[in-house]
Amino acid sequence: MKYESPDRSPLLFLARPGDVLRADDEHLLTPHERRRADALRTEDDRIAYVAAHLLVRHCAAALTGRPVESLTLVQQCPECGSTEHGRPSIEELPDLHVSLAHTRGAVAVGADHQPIGVDVEHAPEEGLDPAVLRFALTPAETDSVRSADDPPTAFLRHWVRKECLVKVGAVTLDELSRVELDPARESAAEAGRTRGQFGSLHLVDWFDSALGVGVAAAAARPPVVGSFSTWARRRTT
Repeated sequence: MKYESPDRSPLLFLARPGDVLRADDEHLLTPHERRRADALRTEDDRIAYVAAHLLVRHCAAALTGRPVESLTLVQQCPECGSTEHGRPSIEELPDLHVSLAHTRGAVAVGADHQPIGVDVEHAPEEGLDPAVLRFALTPAETDSVRSADDPPTAFLRHWVRKECLVKVGAVTLDELSRVELDPARESAAEAGRTRGQFGSLHLVDWFDSALGVGVAAAAARPPVVGSFSTWARRRTT
């Protein structure tokens, strides 16, 4: 059963960790994932880790039509061979690209047949650190953020978009302060989202007020934002 991603477009899911865990799929985790989850210091961190690792399987299954039970999430660093870090992938679908991110109370994942990057973050709670602004933004972006009605949320939007560009491999962390996203290449989309472009990449981003997070994804084609709850219902019918 395939999902609502027309023409095999990139698919993005955002969900609360608790909603993902209610699908009762923790048995899908590998022994390595269970050990990593158990080693985390707080229960909130463990829940977010588990939810992200399960949700990305559901996203891959929804995009490809493969049963979620047949998919194994793996990570391996191409440089050192370590399985403790590195870009995630689906073992059974080596040509599929996936990305995952989690923060307190929210997990976001993406899947595509070309590289994809996804990020989700909360707005800064203690104001804007000038050092972080210098690291992440161009001077023009810094001025825009400081003059915004809600500077933390304005900064958040820049951060999640740039972070997903890092994850898709378009830029590096060291380049963030030199990468400026062109507002002229942005347009409003459904549900309060914004669509934009960076070179040949398509971006979608928005602030989810219910979860209090900013979300962004970058892919070779415009990402389709799906509903995990809708997918879960379809999966059981």
